[in-house]
Amino acid sequence: MLNYKKLLTLLTFFLFTSNSHATVITFDQLIGPGQVGPSSGNGFTDLGFIFSRNMDALDLSQTGWCYAQCTAVSDKFGALNNYGGNMIMTMQGGGVFSVQDLWLRDWFSNGGSATIVGLLNGSVVSSVNVNLNTIWEIIVLNFATVDALEIRTDYIFTVDSIRVNGQVSQVSEPASMAMLLIGFGAFGFAARKRKNSTTQNA
Repeated sequence: MLNYKKLLTLLTFFLFTSNSHATVITFDQLIGPGQVGPSSGNGFTDLGFIFSRNMDALDLSQTGWCYAQCTAVSDKFGALNNYGGNMIMTMQGGGVFSVQDLWLRDWFSNGGSATIVGLLNGSVVSSVNVNLNTIWEIIVLNFATVDALEIRTDYIFTVDSIRVNGQVSQVSEPASMAMLLIGFGAFGFAARKRKNSTTQNA
């Protein structure tokens, strides 16, 4: 006989822990308050990932380069393509990784659009087109196996909280919640059926 209680427990565990081992690149440990860097024009490395020479980390809060929301997503810091052009992110030492999502916005109301691209051995394997807005927006990517991530644009942008090496979701968040509700419904139905059966046998 199927144990619905165990099934529901497993379903809940799967839904809420599928991304628990992801790394989130937040740029929070690279510079101090009010700073831009860590070395303008040379790129930088954060949490084992290398960012191209046009990228800088910067303080986006009121103690730094305050614009629009005056905050980053994770804390106070984000990254900016300070010299224009595309952002390129690769793993230190090479190798493949996955990218689940990131937060993106424009810089000083430049607006425009961008294409976020996942590459493997120089070939595009996944891409997402986005508009750059004045407020932070999460961009769901679910790039499964790439060795480079690029944000391709002619505009200036800021990026934060790049989530990598978690589990690539095959279903959307609404679908995940629907699965959870179905699980609860099945558990409730089974419990009610068992209660009715017990009452009839008494």
